[in-house]
Amino acid sequence: MNADDVTKKLQEHGCRLTPQRRLIIQALLASREPLTAQQVFNTVSLEFPNISFDTVYRNLGLLSQLGVVNRINLKVKFNCRFEIARGHHHHFICLGCGSSFPVDFCPFEQYTSELPGNTGFRVVDHAFEVYGYCAGCNVGDSVH
Repeated sequence: MNADDVTKKLQEHGCRLTPQRRLIIQALLASREPLTAQQVFNTVSLEFPNISFDTVYRNLGLLSQLGVVNRINLKVKFNCRFEIARGHHHHFICLGCGSSFPVDFCPFEQYTSELPGNTGFRVVDHAFEVYGYCAGCNVGDSVH
């Protein structure tokens, strides 16, 4: 997804591309890895010094709801990270440093139509993260 795709998606949902949203999207597009809300705020506030953290966080939430941004919920001290949605994928997440690496396939997708059974439950989305230690944090065979 590029900046034009994001703008189109916002327009489809009746949302404007405000200067704040434009900077948030630019920060995410420029990053090589998912960012925390604090990292997005730090980047955006360089160009828009009066922006509040709350404004950044609310906009990340809206962009996530619209499917423009993926929200990666972490069960570690780094809380959650955000990235521009570039197709459906999941992540390996390091418990040591919080870095994440994309998984280019979905091990769950083939089961989504089979899971509901007779419950009436309809799957509309899912998240799948695998936790472990990256090469930099996985020193020897020590247990963390």
